[in-house]
Amino acid sequence: MMKFIRAFVSKVFGVRERYAKDDWPSVVLLLRTPQFPEPESLVAAANEAWGAGGPVKLIGTLRKKKSYMFSCQTSNGTMLFSIHTAVQRYGSEGKEPLEVLQKPWDEHQAWMSIDAVGLTCIKLTQEKALPDIYKVLLVYSLMIWSPNVLAVFFPAEGTTVPNFGKLAESIQWGRRTGLDLTFLD
Repeated sequence: MMKFIRAFVSKVFGVRERYAKDDWPSVVLLLRTPQFPEPESLVAAANEAWGAGGPVKLIGTLRKKKSYMFSCQTSNGTMLFSIHTAVQRYGSEGKEPLEVLQKPWDEHQAWMSIDAVGLTCIKLTQEKALPDIYKVLLVYSLMIWSPNVLAVFFPAEGTTVPNFGKLAESIQWGRRTGLDLTFLD
């Protein structure tokens, strides 16, 4: 019965059923080896990616400089972003239906996430702002994209996009292949 109610509400209000109430926009880069930019480079990339509306401030670090919190002024107020790095495999193993999608999960040894803090996918979907937030996160990903990145994973969406050269080329490959990337539109 609950599943039926969720599906009905989703259809009527345009909210995707797949989001839990506290899912937030996040981009996770699955890395071949644990090579992370130096803290100064992370801050410089944040300024380049998010500093158009004003200065980006590093407001805190956690876990012995393995997690970073940034604030950024926008026309809509202050936005918060976090970046987390880890020298371990990301969460649960990917269970992808195609070998090309599963391979990055099998080979990665570290990860980095770029998160929009304090925002939920459900609310952003209702406001038709989710694609914009993902694009903001992907701009940062573009700044640190390299051959060491095996794939980009969108946890709230459950979507893995392997690295096929440049980030834009990889996203285009995903679209051509039929991956559900409508959350980026």
